[in-house]
Amino acid sequence: MKVGQQEDLQSSRPRVLIADGEPSQAKQAQQALRDAGYACQVFREADELLAAIAAERAPIIVADPATLALGASEFLSRVRARSPEAVLIFLVATPAAPGAAAAMHQGAFDYLTKPVNGEELSAVVGRAVEMGGLRRENRLLHEQLAAARMAAAFIAESPRSRELATLIRRAAPARSPVLIQGPSGAGKELVAHMLHHWSNRARGPFVRLAFKSLAARDTGDLFTGAGAREGAFALISSFAQRAWDGTLFLDEIGEASPEFQAALFRFIGEGASGASPDTKRNHAARVRIVAATNRNLAAEIAAGRFRPDLYFELNVIALSLPPLRERREDIVPLARHFLAMHAAETGRLFTLTPEAERALLAYSWPGNVRELEKVVERAVVMGAADRISAEALGLAQPQLPTALEPEAKTAAESETAETVAAAPRVATPATEKAVEKPSDTAGVAGLAPEPAPGAQTAPAGAPSAEQFTEGTLQECLDRAAAIRIAAAVQAAGGNRGAAASALGIDRTTLYRLMRRLGL
Repeated sequence: MKVGQQEDLQSSRPRVLIADGEPSQAKQAQQALRDAGYACQVFREADELLAAIAAERAPIIVADPATLALGASEFLSRVRARSPEAVLIFLVATPAAPGAAAAMHQGAFDYLTKPVNGEELSAVVGRAVEMGGLRRENRLLHEQLAAARMAAAFIAESPRSRELATLIRRAAPARSPVLIQGPSGAGKELVAHMLHHWSNRARGPFVRLAFKSLAARDTGDLFTGAGAREGAFALISSFAQRAWDGTLFLDEIGEASPEFQAALFRFIGEGASGASPDTKRNHAARVRIVAATNRNLAAEIAAGRFRPDLYFELNVIALSLPPLRERREDIVPLARHFLAMHAAETGRLFTLTPEAERALLAYSWPGNVRELEKVVERAVVMGAADRISAEALGLAQPQLPTALEPEAKTAAESETAETVAAAPRVATPATEKAVEKPSDTAGVAGLAPEPAPGAQTAPAGAPSAEQFTEGTLQECLDRAAAIRIAAAVQAAGGNRGAAASALGIDRTTLYRLMRRLGL
């Protein structure tokens, strides 16, 4: 084979990563694969290979874990964590080598015994490349069908929805990042799918990275301590690798921790797409970033909870999704769409009565489109008649809680009030302002306000009424949260894990709240 022909063949095939602690065996495998037209890279240490995987798109890996001081199962799990689409071929001393059979059960493609036969290795790698291609093609086909179904579900009857659809069509072909802002359940992920579906990346993958789920679960040592930023950067890079030639959807970006915000800013700034160390322009051409949030990021920046530089990187194209109550022309068409979709699953034909449609229009939909779909689904599943009435929808306007009169308080509420009153006062900027407010007798020696006749004196340390009636709603909520958290930590004897359990949250969320509230 001529040199030029060999280079063309290598450029059309994926690179093979060889990891073997025995130099002679690694060199033999490398030579055999090069003769077959594959580009190869050899690694002597497991850490070097794992670091390089993030720079590869669905790599083919030939490795002998035994020479890398790792068991086959552990090696496989570490590779899968960094590249779910990697195809692994193990080299073993004997077919009965410890862990080889277990690794095959866990998803390794094949294994070969040493010394390696060059022709056999080339044949196995060839089959692995073919299988990997079929697997990716099948996944992309499913993603394209899902994206097409979601795009077809976009109802644009109201003027605001038609305007939004026009903006989506205009923004879809561009490479620039998009920031979608709107309330929960309004359809932000649907808009992200439409941007992907109507772009020239529609044949590529749509990969979702949900920051809310990362914040809700205990991520352990990977995202805490000195290695937090590197761990966050590695995770973002691995998701970008999966989104190569497609769209990376950063869902609920407002929930991202400071470590993830820093890693994402570095990722965008360096153009490190997870599959090429090339320039930022090449990165932007290969991975489209679409972010979404239900938070007001401008307010989050003012509060110090979101990086302004990251906001400017993401907010190149801004799309605002209004709540469902502000686009009422969409409500009945959406309901009919969901009705047809869920009715198809039951094999029955359903219709909405005029009274049911009027009830849908009269409802405020605090849960937006997501709530509408669930209401229709419940009516289909539970309905005995084919005509769905207003009663079958089960709609009732949610009532905001009102202040209870003293005589209406239950014993449980009184107990809760006593618990809060007994909690230590926690100083926050807002509470300090409330506490420092002078009384009418301030500065008069020996005088203090006398309680009204028959009035009960509040326990020492109890929060004053001003703490929950002054300032913004967020400041009042922060004061209440600070008091409850401090009480839980004190009751747990300083054990934050036990305090988090008592509060019904995970430790990561507790730490974040304590940092934000200055506890």
